[in-house]
Amino acid sequence: MRKYSNNKAIFIAGGSGLVGTNLAQELKNIKANFTASYFSKIKEKSLKKFYKKYNFLNFKDCLNATKNKYAVIILAVQGSGIKSLKNNFLENFEKNLLIRSNLLKSCYKNKVKKIIWVSSSTVYQPLSKPIKEDQINLNLNPYDVYFGTGWQYRYLEKLFEYYEKYMNMNINIIRTSSIYGLYDNFNEKKSHVVPALIKKLLTNKSKLEVWGDKKVTRDFVFANDLAKAIIVILNSSRKLKRIINFSSEKATSIESLSKTLIKVSKRKKKIQFIKTMPSSAKYRVLDNSYFNNIFRSFKRTNLNDGLKKTVEWYKSEKYLK
Repeated sequence: MRKYSNNKAIFIAGGSGLVGTNLAQELKNIKANFTASYFSKIKEKSLKKFYKKYNFLNFKDCLNATKNKYAVIILAVQGSGIKSLKNNFLENFEKNLLIRSNLLKSCYKNKVKKIIWVSSSTVYQPLSKPIKEDQINLNLNPYDVYFGTGWQYRYLEKLFEYYEKYMNMNINIIRTSSIYGLYDNFNEKKSHVVPALIKKLLTNKSKLEVWGDKKVTRDFVFANDLAKAIIVILNSSRKLKRIINFSSEKATSIESLSKTLIKVSKRKKKIQFIKTMPSSAKYRVLDNSYFNNIFRSFKRTNLNDGLKKTVEWYKSEKYLK
């Protein structure tokens, strides 16, 4: 990836999460002028000098973090996996709204020139084929399992739209799908499907227990690919649409994902699907044609390679030591 086109200051809000850490690593690689936030811990110690601790529930912290910044990448979120989506939603709802609205308002106050926010494909209504940005139908609800999360992101997208239209701010929103990769969250209460399965795979149990319907289908996004997509959007001199889909483009069932993980981890295990446990929406795949037409040379990491890298990283890190 070519060097960032200017030396103006970039700030990553939520820089110690899965996407944030990958983005920080990529910005470091291209020698960009950036800083990043952390709330509880820094996942990659070699990046420590780029980080500063902030609490974005505090508006003053938001103002201090975004002061004198040319661009702000908003990744800060309090999330949860399917296991705790229902139980933790109300607990996280208020905080997530406040975090995003505080950061957006502070960017306006500090006259930040460019904002990129990573939204979610949970905003979309059910559809059994890849969905384009303009196919969202706000007269239809998101999938039942994403009812609260989807409507929260829909509201936030409208809030960002308001700031762009009426506050004359330069904003891009990236809708993405199921993210995985290096620096993922392997906490059993909060992890998504890929880290949850990797953790199960590397135990001594003879079977790999997989929750829900094996036909559930996603397009899994390697976090480093999303980080690079953020940079090319940030670096683009073209006038882009406000909302841009970015995902892997490949529809993968949970059954296929499980088999690929077994293969790349070189573990001999039988898959046991537990249908009584929580399952996710049947089909959630994005159409990437707009991004691909603009950034024709962009290359994605295939699922096999991405999963292999993630498994090898997990095995080499502190988790198994």
